Amino acid sequence: MAVDGRTQRRWPVILAMTGSLSMIMLDSTVLGVALPTVSRDLSMNAEMQAWAVNGFLLAMASCVAIGGRIGDMIGRVRAFQIGMTGFMLASIGCAAATTADAFVAARVLQGLSAALMQPASAAIVIDIAAPERRGVAMATYAGISLLFLAAGPVIGGVLVEQTSWPWCFLINVPIVIASLATTIGLRLTSTVRSRRPLDGPSALLLPTSMLLLTWALQQGTSDAADAPLRWGTAAMGLVLTLLFIRRQLRIATPLIDLRLFRDRALRANALLLMGLQVVTVGQGIYGSIYMQQFLGFTPVEAGLGSLPLLVPVILLVHVAGRMYDRRGPRIPIVGGLLLVLIGASVETAGIAAANYPLLGTGMALLGAGCGLAMSPTNVDALSRAPTERRGEVAGLVQQMRQLGSTFGITGMLLVMHLLAAGDPIGTTGLTTRGIACGFGLHIAVAAACLFLALRCVREKASIHAPAAQPSTPTT
Repeated sequence: MAVDGRTQRRWPVILAMTGSLSMIMLDSTVLGVALPTVSRDLSMNAEMQAWAVNGFLLAMASCVAIGGRIGDMIGRVRAFQIGMTGFMLASIGCAAATTADAFVAARVLQGLSAALMQPASAAIVIDIAAPERRGVAMATYAGISLLFLAAGPVIGGVLVEQTSWPWCFLINVPIVIASLATTIGLRLTSTVRSRRPLDGPSALLLPTSMLLLTWALQQGTSDAADAPLRWGTAAMGLVLTLLFIRRQLRIATPLIDLRLFRDRALRANALLLMGLQVVTVGQGIYGSIYMQQFLGFTPVEAGLGSLPLLVPVILLVHVAGRMYDRRGPRIPIVGGLLLVLIGASVETAGIAAANYPLLGTGMALLGAGCGLAMSPTNVDALSRAPTERRGEVAGLVQQMRQLGSTFGITGMLLVMHLLAAGDPIGTTGLTTRGIACGFGLHIAVAAACLFLALRCVREKASIHAPAAQPSTPTT
């Protein structure tokens, strides 16, 4: 079968798009290894440590749906390029930070940039792939990025021990340059754009409500004297969230079209991705801290100790993509979530017993489950959208995932504090019991995800529209 020019360049395009997700994956694991050293050098207290993690997650979660809409409006390739450039500059800002406030501010800018580049890259991959090959294309997109996820802890450990922690962020610079050079060299542009306006009040309500809710939850570990402020802030955040939802259901051009959730399978996919993110987001951060603080691992050893979680994901993501293309989503998603539930249970037992072999076994099972479940869930969600709205759906799906990240970290902090026998939160204040209880939260979330998948995941998505191909620029 002859292969036309557009088909020949599908794979270079997909490789270029992996740059955005690769950096997000890399930063999530590198920070876990580097955070104890960063905290010491920048004199971070417990609250600033939490914001060093959640500043990025909250910014991305608040704005990823906005980023998906902007990508549809200005062109997905252009949104990708702007987001990648911003991420590079923010990474340089992280490396150059000399105070905790400056570091957190740069992390927030990283999150805002990621909110623009990531939904655009995911939509471009789905757009350019042939309909019958979308599972393999998305598996490639995720699989290459997962190599960076796996390498991140080891790279971070080596850089912290052998050079200095700023290099953990400067390594993003060559990734950005390579991805941008590829898109420019291939002269990519978007053929499908949306002219629907961006609703300003919605774009203001969403990040404000999330900021208030996250702050209130994160401050749940503070003194009782602050309780009225916390409860008042939480109530205000909840009211703004309800106002946001009400507005999305009433206006003609919502920021997040919640009516898309009328598709039962799309709704289930989004909730499953959110739940999987809750389970996985704390692994790289608090798993590395646990190994360094309670098992006596060095940063490099902590990085190597994280590999049982990450290697199975890489090995199975392509298997999952082929299973989706041939058999549909139910088998890889349900089977993967069952492994996630078993792995989370074994992992929590290993932490409680301070037993790394048991912990590593649980990590391997959990990683295998994520490798099977994540990519088919994401592909199935995006394949349920018409081409002209795929960026919006990618933003919606990523919105749910980042909500899972934000509230996953916040929930772990809250549980670890409340069940840690009164010890303060911090790299020297966490207890084995508290961390085990924080990881135990993942068992409940994994069980809920498995139940949802058994009820809602059925047939493969129908094809709404042919894949759109990037074209050369027009004058």
